[in-house]
Amino acid sequence: MSTAIVPQNPAYLPPGPTILPPEETPILDYNNALHEAARAYRVSTMRIAFYGHRMRMCEGWTSLGLEPGPRGEEAYRESLGIPRSSWYRAVRIGQAFHQLSLPDLERLPIGNAEILLSVNPLILNDHNWVHEARTLQGQQLAELVASRNKAIGDNREPLASMIFRVPLLARKAIETMLTTFQKRHELSSRSQAFEMLIADRHDQRNLLAAVAQAKKLVGAAVQNLNKKRDVRHTDEFEWLKLATEVLDEAYEKEVQATRQRREKSV
Repeated sequence: MSTAIVPQNPAYLPPGPTILPPEETPILDYNNALHEAARAYRVSTMRIAFYGHRMRMCEGWTSLGLEPGPRGEEAYRESLGIPRSSWYRAVRIGQAFHQLSLPDLERLPIGNAEILLSVNPLILNDHNWVHEARTLQGQQLAELVASRNKAIGDNREPLASMIFRVPLLARKAIETMLTTFQKRHELSSRSQAFEMLIADRHDQRNLLAAVAQAKKLVGAAVQNLNKKRDVRHTDEFEWLKLATEVLDEAYEKEVQATRQRREKSV
């Protein structure tokens, strides 16, 4: 027996999707909202700096039932829901600018406040650092701090975090090479070793890269002469073939030497 399919009454069909008209992009509204959020972020960070430093000075978290010292501070920070790096960065700023009122601290750009953490204490009162931090761009302020520190024999410079991803299996080798380079040249930190190592490779052309480029140029010349097959250039053709063989051999030797150096350093 066959079963007939009864068509559903159109009156009972679910409503179709509503097609909305294209929404206008309120760029100015986005911009205004982000400016307000940025201001609130700066104010919030500086309030954490102001009160966080004072809380640490008296270990105020002990009055809330937490143990004294770093463990109590960690528990207190977690109870506030503030990320670890944000808390300690802010408290360092609060410590450095403890003499400022909260409104004055709130007007400081966060990045410039961090730059001033590198100012030598001997010259803290010699310049109007707070005014300069409010008016100068970060690059200008960093150059000023480094210059004034250097004038009194202090080579300290403002630091910045530089984050990049490396192959997991290469991480240990990279860290070992940086540490070895730091000790060999008696540098103050691995970050300085990284800077010097990169500068050395950047300013002085790497032999392996130079040989590889020379191989490409000579190879192109050989191909061009091979196409022409002009008897007048037979000698030149042979010379270039010989040069190719020399470069190939040099390239392979340098590759092997680089790999061996890396294996020994790990």
